[in-house]
Amino acid sequence: MKLLHTSDWHIGRSLFEFSLLDDQRAFFEQLCQIIEEQKIDALLISGDLYDRSMPSAQAVSLLDEMFTTLIRRYHLPILAISGNHDSPRRVSYGSYLFEQSGLYLAGQLKPQLQKITLCDSLGKINFFLLPYFVPAQVRLMYEDSSIHTSTQALEAIIEHNRDIICPDERNVLLAHGFFMHQHHESEENTPILPQTCGSETSVGTSDLTDLSCCEGLFDYVALGHLHSAQRAGSNTMRYSGSPLKYSVDEAKNSKSVTVVEITEKGKISFSLIPLIPRRDLRLICGTMEELCKQENKSEDYVFAQIISDGPVLNAMSRLREVYPHTLGLSFCQSVQQNTPELSLDLAALEPMELFSRFYQHITGQQLDKEKQDIVSQALKKAEKDREEEE
Repeated sequence: MKLLHTSDWHIGRSLFEFSLLDDQRAFFEQLCQIIEEQKIDALLISGDLYDRSMPSAQAVSLLDEMFTTLIRRYHLPILAISGNHDSPRRVSYGSYLFEQSGLYLAGQLKPQLQKITLCDSLGKINFFLLPYFVPAQVRLMYEDSSIHTSTQALEAIIEHNRDIICPDERNVLLAHGFFMHQHHESEENTPILPQTCGSETSVGTSDLTDLSCCEGLFDYVALGHLHSAQRAGSNTMRYSGSPLKYSVDEAKNSKSVTVVEITEKGKISFSLIPLIPRRDLRLICGTMEELCKQENKSEDYVFAQIISDGPVLNAMSRLREVYPHTLGLSFCQSVQQNTPELSLDLAALEPMELFSRFYQHITGQQLDKEKQDIVSQALKKAEKDREEEE
């Protein structure tokens, strides 16, 4: 059976002030093409269908269009769970009715995992849908006061569902969160840690969940939440990554979906199918003159780093004449080295000396006579205003 693993669609997301609905629709067209070319048997979506718990009407309409097209055109089973950005109740709405059409949605965490069984020429494959959870939910659900961490919560969930998980059968788990098989011996004898690539990979104080309790039970663990395609300590426990770049931090990353092929029990292979965005997201760097050359004109989303030793007037409007989808800009100096450190005894310095040192520290240049005169006049006016106030 060939499975297409994807996650973190974030339907309805905006990039700064730009709506990404058209970009997400373009991703869906590529998804359909991949499904046809790869002859996919089932689609797995590991959470974060929407970008917000209360998605816009346009976002709901687009996801409805996506699901309807996939089921009517390809008669393709779709298995999806809610992520931390989703509303569990909204994702669960109509799920019993949708199952009749092959759309399996697990929005709300329940004591018993939702189990979906599909068949291929070799027999049954069981899919277990685990929506996003936090330890407090699991503690209350099982009335177990000993559950405090995400690892303990996952262990409790697996333990309470052992009677429906047959290790001798082919099993697949869908889950959403910050996971790692910490005790797995990989080919390099070390797990691959999550990469930093945007807001959903900055784990901060998030509780890392150890997947060790899933060892031997599941042939493949389809994960969502981190936006970069990667393994979670094991080749059979993987994040698919998001289909689009959803932050400037992801500019240097490439996007893909994961095709997983399961044959006999314990035999699994996978490949990453690259995605080509409608508009790429790029970082550009240079002087205004270099960046604003007409031959650089592009419809991509760009964030500009402008090299300048002074203020630049109308920088954003000038950039958007060449890059209509400019997200933002920052400034950096052309000279940032060999600059003396500011004196630690700042209170002992005269205002002009203090400003001169600050200017040199920031720009790497000496304050020339013309600029000294401007600063001197400003300081005199400030002193005069202070005296008048007193």
